[in-house]
Amino acid sequence: MKIFKKLILSVFVGIISGMFFAAAVLGARIYLDGKFPKETIVSGVKIGFLTKPAAKKEILKEEERYLDEEITISVKDAVATSTMRSLGVEFLTDETLDEVKTMDLKNKIFPDFSIKGETKNLIVKVDKKKLIKELDEKLKIKEFYPKSAIFSVDEKNNLQITDGTAGYVIKEEKLIKKIEQSTRNLTPASLKIEISPAPPEKNKEDLEKEKPAMVNKLSNVVALSDPIYRDDWYIKPLKHLDWVGFEWREEDEKKYITVTIKKEKLDEFLDENVSKWLDVKADEVKIYTDEKGNPAIDGIGKDGIKIQRDMLLTDLESAINEEKTEIEVPTEKIIPTITVSEDLQKIGIKERLSVGHTSYYGSPINRKYNIKTGAGKFNGKLIKPGDTFSFNKTLGKVDKSTGYRKELVIKPEGTIPEYGGGICQVSTTMYRAILFAGLPVAERNEHSYAVSYYSQVLGHGLDATIYLGGADLRFSNDTENSILVQTHVDKDNELYFIFYGTSDGRSVEMKGPEISGYKYPGETVYEKTKDLLRGQTKQVEKSHTGFDVLWQRIITTKDGTKKEEEIRTHYKAVPDKILVGDAENSKDSSIIKQ
Repeated sequence: MKIFKKLILSVFVGIISGMFFAAAVLGARIYLDGKFPKETIVSGVKIGFLTKPAAKKEILKEEERYLDEEITISVKDAVATSTMRSLGVEFLTDETLDEVKTMDLKNKIFPDFSIKGETKNLIVKVDKKKLIKELDEKLKIKEFYPKSAIFSVDEKNNLQITDGTAGYVIKEEKLIKKIEQSTRNLTPASLKIEISPAPPEKNKEDLEKEKPAMVNKLSNVVALSDPIYRDDWYIKPLKHLDWVGFEWREEDEKKYITVTIKKEKLDEFLDENVSKWLDVKADEVKIYTDEKGNPAIDGIGKDGIKIQRDMLLTDLESAINEEKTEIEVPTEKIIPTITVSEDLQKIGIKERLSVGHTSYYGSPINRKYNIKTGAGKFNGKLIKPGDTFSFNKTLGKVDKSTGYRKELVIKPEGTIPEYGGGICQVSTTMYRAILFAGLPVAERNEHSYAVSYYSQVLGHGLDATIYLGGADLRFSNDTENSILVQTHVDKDNELYFIFYGTSDGRSVEMKGPEISGYKYPGETVYEKTKDLLRGQTKQVEKSHTGFDVLWQRIITTKDGTKKEEEIRTHYKAVPDKILVGDAENSKDSSIIKQ
């Protein structure tokens, strides 16, 4: 009986021990699965029994110390300090750990826990460009480099070739090997840079073959185009060799000579020839209520313009090297300072909303006079929120009594003199201010044929004709605040409409013009008239080509909602029209001498 009890006890103890052993093995297998074996070392960092994330954390800590520890670098007699990070050293930690074996214990009943880990070095990458840049900044190594032959300009402004000179180059592969060796235990060491003598890559004879191509490049005339009025200023580098320099550059491991321009010489040219036409100071504006209780505006509110000289220098150098014939002069807009009295701020006059601008160079004196007179009717006008504004209603009577002169007006019977000729320049300019403010247009009518005055700025398709008792220009103020209108005539040839109010965050983009559907005028139209004696003729219309124009206005609200509108304009083809006299004598004729 005792023997049986002992046997039972032994079996029970054996089972319990086996269970504990199995549990211990299972627990160890679960705990160690996916971890690195004991004695696994990466560049001196022990990562045995660690998971990948934990191992990476330990390695990164040592990498940071290594990369930022100060070391001595030297070449010849030059000595300086730097860090491995500044020298372009980078570690590929994840890629390294992917190559180190971990323990796979999932499918093994009796795993071998005695597996020893391996010793690996971190995979390292050296950015050669960063390395050379740091060595040059600290040790001026490029001063030792061989210098290739290069084009130059002598004292008499003749194109010459300066021959190359021998020098020294660093032994890059040896240097990188030294760096890689120091990463094995993440112990940064001082670097003594070895150099070896080297000849120039290009000599004088090589450049003699390239000289004709360089002369052609320098002979290319580059037009600097006016971004507003399309005037041009011309630069031929061969005639300005005192402006020119030459540099060797490298791109995609290909070396080439590039033409450079001296900034001070370009600045002199701009000051003498371009700046007076393009550079404009921003005009400060003061808006207040005058003694009569009306809004008053001191200042023009006109944007300033400034030539972006550094950008122009870059563009000009690119044009010369790529043999382009034209570049636009880059400019930046300078917004004027606007000061508004408190009473006008209360009704929402706080900032500039938009600017409408047209020019009418070449206009007769009477037309210019009428434009200035008509524009004055709108200066200082307030448009309340929710109101629909009528151009004709504000303009009022147009005749001799209201100060207008006779000038050409487009009418069904022809283009003939009438009081107020030129007023459509005013309505066209206001139309553009309306468009750029993002305001809804209630009525707009194009001219029957294309008029060159309206295309001087922005091109065709953005004109608005009006005629008292007929065509009008109307728009709504759909903002929550009043809008104040300012008009200004500049240089007797340019008109501005400026809207002030409170922005609700809307922005406007205009795309165009797209011109299509050209139609040429037919044969000359002859029409009899009793206003001329027989044998007399008078041309009342000149021919105009017809075509269609498409613009798009894209309004983006504060919340990002976009609204796209098409502005379609149809200009008719108009033939020459000549009146032929049909009156037998002066009594039958109603000719009025002009």
